[in-house]
Amino acid sequence: MPEDPDTRPTILIVEDIVFIRMMTEDYFANAGFRTLSARTTAEAIVLLETDPTIRYLFADIHLPGGEDGQKLAATARKRWPPVKIILTSADMPADQVRLPVRGLFVPKPYSLDRVRQAFETMP
Repeated sequence: MPEDPDTRPTILIVEDIVFIRMMTEDYFANAGFRTLSARTTAEAIVLLETDPTIRYLFADIHLPGGEDGQKLAATARKRWPPVKIILTSADMPADQVRLPVRGLFVPKPYSLDRVRQAFETMP
């Protein structure tokens, strides 16, 4: 008998600091999400290209590899318009963040409850 498809919403977490990424993955998994994670923009793009179930993108702005979360967010908005996007940073003022249409910025340190609630109320 075939297995039931995983119907949990899928979130892609893009964070280069391992313990923050793991903590965020654990939080969202316990909140009922299917979690995927990446350390760089390039890894995130591969996941977005290969997994059409991704509905949420939570990305740090400062990432290794030459691309940042703002460019990732712009690419995601253009190529995968339904994906809900939240960017975060510890050292970038909100008024300097370039967000895509319908994107949000949540500064670090953040409450993961607040991030989840923001995703739930996004159009």
